[in-house]
Amino acid sequence: MKLWSGVLSPFSTKVRILLAEKGLAYETSEIRWTRETLWGPKPAEFLAVSPRGKVPVLVDGDATVYDSTVIAEYLEDRYPAPPLFPADAVGRARCRQLEDEADTAMVEEVTPLVQELFTKRDETARDQARVAAANTALRDRYARLQRELAGREYLCGAYSVADIATFMVVGFASSLGVAPGEAQPDLAQWFQRMLCRPCVAREFEAVTKAAAVV
Repeated sequence: MKLWSGVLSPFSTKVRILLAEKGLAYETSEIRWTRETLWGPKPAEFLAVSPRGKVPVLVDGDATVYDSTVIAEYLEDRYPAPPLFPADAVGRARCRQLEDEADTAMVEEVTPLVQELFTKRDETARDQARVAAANTALRDRYARLQRELAGREYLCGAYSVADIATFMVVGFASSLGVAPGEAQPDLAQWFQRMLCRPCVAREFEAVTKAAAVV
């Protein structure tokens, strides 16, 4: 099994955590990210298996699977233990919706912070109005996640792919100064609960270290 990955890609991190939680061995080929070149240069071998030119891509025997959501569902179908989706249809639908929210809406909400606070070294070049708007959007998002976690240890009751996808975006936002606060106690406790999982903590540490040196 081989994973084309990017250490600063939340989608790649989600898949790496899934593979670790399921105890699956794999080799990694990294696509580097830098402030100068962003994602690249991309080798021909990677582009041959990634129609969109994006990470992650999983090669498992005869199967080549791209898009982190499709990879997550593939892994659950082919390697069902331990389960990382709810067992019932309603629960699985809710899990997929929460994962999709993390991968789409939440990523869009944190992207301005990444672009303004992380990518730009020159503080005077940063668009502070854009930063403020992203901060507001994320605070609204945290309020919704607080409601989703009411009475639950994890977003879908049991630990699932929805938690993994959501954690990575909240983690990126937190590292850029927008962490869950006193108004979201359940969300803050959930974040610490996620960090108690060795697979999650290890990957989050790797992302943090990589971000500090690029």
